[in-house]
Amino acid sequence: MRHRDWTTRLNDVIKAAQGRPFSWGEFDCCLFVADCAAAVCDVDPAEQYRGKYKTEAGAKRQLKRQHGSLEAAWDACFARISLSFIQRGDVVLYDAPAGRSMAVFWAGDYWSTTDDGVARVECEPKAAWRVES
Repeated sequence: MRHRDWTTRLNDVIKAAQGRPFSWGEFDCCLFVADCAAAVCDVDPAEQYRGKYKTEAGAKRQLKRQHGSLEAAWDACFARISLSFIQRGDVVLYDAPAGRSMAVFWAGDYWSTTDDGVARVECEPKAAWRVES
């Protein structure tokens, strides 16, 4: 179930992240989207990853060791949904220029991390999850 005030909570997380620079293991796409999920329904999909990597290679090692894939990590927390049913607060997996990435759907756009902080991103979702406990 989502918090009664989940829209305010999610908006606050996105706003706070807009000036925060990308940093593996501190503020990357998966940690940002996990922060969004936690704001919506108190489920933190990155709880067992936080503080365990500092590089892209380290993130991939942790992911492979703990879940096997990015999709499996999100499947462990939330129900996958059809791309045609994406709505506010849902999270998506997409292919970014630097590789697979995660974004949250909010205010008619996808939001993800960039070098300069969270911003709207153009993406073609490959998979989506409904964020609710």
